[in-house]
Amino acid sequence: MVNEISDNWYEDFFQGINCELWENAIPTDVTKQEVDFLLNELNLKKGNHILDIPCGFGRHAIEFSKQGFEVTGIDISKTFIDGLTEKIISENLNIHAIQADILKIQLNERFAGAVCLGNSFGYFNIESMKLFIEKVSATLEPGAKFIINSGMIAESIMPNFLTYSKNNSYTVGNITMDVTNIYNVEDSYMRSNLIYTKEGKTEEHSFKHYVFTLGEVKRLLKLYGLTTIATYSSTSKEEYKLGDRQVYIVAKKEL
Repeated sequence: MVNEISDNWYEDFFQGINCELWENAIPTDVTKQEVDFLLNELNLKKGNHILDIPCGFGRHAIEFSKQGFEVTGIDISKTFIDGLTEKIISENLNIHAIQADILKIQLNERFAGAVCLGNSFGYFNIESMKLFIEKVSATLEPGAKFIINSGMIAESIMPNFLTYSKNNSYTVGNITMDVTNIYNVEDSYMRSNLIYTKEGKTEEHSFKHYVFTLGEVKRLLKLYGLTTIATYSSTSKEEYKLGDRQVYIVAKKEL
């Protein structure tokens, strides 16, 4: 029996050493490559408005802005939004950074494209996922695209679960992160227990990630007028297949 973890774990998860590690984990050139792929798929014109939800510390939003797009970035983490706001001011970026729970915020603007990246898709149970998708879809202009990136789709996790279930350790700069993953079979979610160590100081965090099949995700999107038009395993646009470590799902808002 796997110990329960609250469904609202994300409300206070993103703070402290945890945020510091993730802000430094991805090289700048990787972000640039990913944003080039996203913009190519979104097929936007300079000046178009993009929704980045949740935006984290803004690594995609910042690059979108630098390439001439207006961005609204929403995240529940005060740490992330405060840091992003400082960059917006210092670099004069065209980004609206909003600290909010994406399940509760009222989105009144319309967007030419939207992205949900970095394994964020699946933070919620099925009913909350429906609400999230409904909210995003309602903001999109007809024909606009919504791109989801995740390494937590069932077809990615299950064939590789022996690797996921091992105790793994990662180092970014002077921070070490030790990870233990446990799969809850009854409710189909992965629980991850994390221990961060930096200069003798440690922090412990836990989160849960609901695991959906690719077919379930496509059906959820379709419920709210979003038709999946492509699934890739990388920014090089190889077709996604069983066992690939991540997926990019490209869905289009119906006219």
